[in-house]
Amino acid sequence: MIQYFKYYKPGLGQSWLLVGILLVGGIIAGFLLPDGPQSLSYAINMLFPLAWAWLMGQQAKETPTEPVPVNAPDFGKISPALLLILGTLATFCLSVLTDPLVSVIPMPDSIKAIFEKVFMDTPLWDMVIATCILAPLLEEFLCRGLMLRGMLQRMSPGKAIAWSSFLFAFMHMNPWQAIPAFVLGAMFGWIYWRTRCLWVTIFLHFFNNGLSTLMSRCMPDVTMDTGWKDILPPAVYWILFAACVVALAISLYLIHEKTLPAEVPPRVET
Repeated sequence: MIQYFKYYKPGLGQSWLLVGILLVGGIIAGFLLPDGPQSLSYAINMLFPLAWAWLMGQQAKETPTEPVPVNAPDFGKISPALLLILGTLATFCLSVLTDPLVSVIPMPDSIKAIFEKVFMDTPLWDMVIATCILAPLLEEFLCRGLMLRGMLQRMSPGKAIAWSSFLFAFMHMNPWQAIPAFVLGAMFGWIYWRTRCLWVTIFLHFFNNGLSTLMSRCMPDVTMDTGWKDILPPAVYWILFAACVVALAISLYLIHEKTLPAEVPPRVET
């Protein structure tokens, strides 16, 4: 059944359609389960674009089109363990470095209340399943495994990564998540292009969401618009910020030097 996905190679237009279907699915899931488990509501939401992708892949298989695997790891000269270590370090560094960008946008009390309900009032088991398991698996499959993989057949890697990152950010429907989502999505997309390993980006997504979940539960008195700069003493924060700049540069350089961009089949005319 899952084999049909490798025949579906969405371009930019189809990728926008997938995001639109996802948003409609969110409305339907909210209507069906207004007070239900967050994990179940999220799963229903993601079911709609994935079902569409499966149907499109089933149709594409009947045409003379070459399948492109969703996950075809090629790590080049780097070991998977080192790639995960460097990627995890880079993910943490980006969470620190994007903090000032997010903090300049005031968060309305109404939005803050929604965030706090999701992160604080949801049972821990439900939040872990939705945020740390389902979100990394399904969002990476949709945004990198389907949309980015498809757009790489039609445009340059830079444009494909930028568009898939923008769509990933747009999916979150608010600037407080969209800014770090775009930056992280760009790095995840770049790593996926370099390695064609979806499991690596799933793990990095899991680490990012798991860190947010851990911080929200360990520091319940901290509001949702609180950043690293608000938590740490000024001197410690700026030392951490500078260290993250250096660590991020080294991590990305090593990944770039030790991996080779995966070969992309001839572009499909749109």
